[in-house]
Amino acid sequence: MTEEQSEITGGAHLARALRAEGITRVFGIPGTHNLEIFAQLAVEGIDIVSPRHEQGAGYMADGAARVTGEVQVVVTTTGPAVFNALTALLQSFTDSVPVLLVSPGMPLTHPGRGNGLLHEVRNQGQAVEAVLGGSHRVTSPGEVSLAVGQALSSMRTGRTRPAYIEIPLDLIEARGPGWLHPAVTRSVPAPEPSAIRSAAEALAGSQRPLLIVGAGARSAGEEIAELSQALGAGVILSSNAKGTIDDDFENNLGAIGVLEALPELLSAADAVVAIGTELAPSDFWPEPLPLPDTVVRIDLDEVQMLRNARVTHPIPADAKDSTIALTHQLRQARSPSLSQAASQWLRGWQDTITAAAEVEGAPWAQLCGGLNDYTTSAASPVIVAADSAMCCYYGVQTGWKARRGDRFLYPAGAGTLGYGLPAGIGAKLAVPEARVVAIEGDGGAMFTIAELAAAVQARASLSLIIVDNGGYGEIRNEMADRGDTPAGVALLGPDFPALAQSMGARGLHVETQTQLHSALRQAEDFAGPTLIHMTEDSRAATDMLGRSRQTRPTEQAAANEERDLT
Repeated sequence: MTEEQSEITGGAHLARALRAEGITRVFGIPGTHNLEIFAQLAVEGIDIVSPRHEQGAGYMADGAARVTGEVQVVVTTTGPAVFNALTALLQSFTDSVPVLLVSPGMPLTHPGRGNGLLHEVRNQGQAVEAVLGGSHRVTSPGEVSLAVGQALSSMRTGRTRPAYIEIPLDLIEARGPGWLHPAVTRSVPAPEPSAIRSAAEALAGSQRPLLIVGAGARSAGEEIAELSQALGAGVILSSNAKGTIDDDFENNLGAIGVLEALPELLSAADAVVAIGTELAPSDFWPEPLPLPDTVVRIDLDEVQMLRNARVTHPIPADAKDSTIALTHQLRQARSPSLSQAASQWLRGWQDTITAAAEVEGAPWAQLCGGLNDYTTSAASPVIVAADSAMCCYYGVQTGWKARRGDRFLYPAGAGTLGYGLPAGIGAKLAVPEARVVAIEGDGGAMFTIAELAAAVQARASLSLIIVDNGGYGEIRNEMADRGDTPAGVALLGPDFPALAQSMGARGLHVETQTQLHSALRQAEDFAGPTLIHMTEDSRAATDMLGRSRQTRPTEQAAANEERDLT
């Protein structure tokens, strides 16, 4: 019997298949039901990153997948561990990130109505399918390799999505023959020349064109800049598209999906080219987007042509090839004077957008200023792993000046909290030379703050900026705007720098742009994470910091001691 047909365990088939596909790192926590998997991962030389919670494992894999574009793997045990990871997988699904989740499931012969087995879930795969739309429960040890090949084939072709493989726990230890099934991918479709010509003809006479660019176009940054110049078109980015082109590029309007000025700008346009974007409400908040009569849409996913817009010129093809072809056609069909006139129209809007972003982002001016100073001085790419927090979507998204090649990892679709730190850890482990800065609010930070310990153990040199407004600031503001008395939103937070130090990380407090820049530079020299705490200057902070911090933990302890003595 050849090596490929060896009688080996289901766990060995999994590890061997992952290694054959180039997987060198797995994020996960061992449990009673998956010990053979972890033993075989070690045999194959696959590195194991140990988070402190399965949700952290999922976010780490998501961050690593976003910055590399490669499939990342999470391994959990059964039941609650799968559900812990599922929130992170939802985030990966909504943002089109290739994360593979592998876990044990109930045995093949498990009673249909259950019998109280440890971690029992009657239909674990069905629960995952509710989020991911599909799952693969194998029925023999040898089928594990086939499941890996099929999952990676789909994840590496077209629009990327997460996938799930469930291995009945009795098959993980069981032996059986199997073969490697290498993943097979199809080439990206080339744009149809007739579709390119039709789109170019529709755009040739445009006087107020705009490009809307999503993360699906990250590989086409240079080409998008050339198309923008050929049209004289302004470029609007989704949150995760920051860094596709330089924020200082002359036609770049930025990631302005949160600004109230966006609908007015779109209403004034006479043509839009949407490239690799869902045009989703989670990215572009004013809903529905007032798009013009001419909408050219470039996307790998043909079904995407029927979402969030009435598309007049669909181009279901690769972003880079399509953009090159469209630019070439427009240079022959479009008058330079029209492009110059469009550029003049754009300049007026740039002033309006800049002013609106400065007003919206005023509470986080020191944060963005320090981050910009740091980015300017960084020789390596800067990766900002953000949370669904006001400091990120109102502040950093519009106020941080990313260079082409920098990255903004943002949990757009699902809007999960606690994403920033573990995603930043995953990104740092995947791209060690990058400068990684995670940014979270004080409320969201507590969802996954335990992953600081994982970063210490992994000696991941990154910064975590916690912007403190005393609780859940956005929700507090929404309550106040409704005329309600804010309730349940002011939080008594810990001494964050001291908490970091207790885990073996560095911790410090800063107040100014200059201090933040200095702290970020110093963090590069520390073999581990640095937590940087700063308070927010906003209406939410004015209210909640006063209420939640009236009694600090140390003061409370002293008060308790005095009361006990009395």
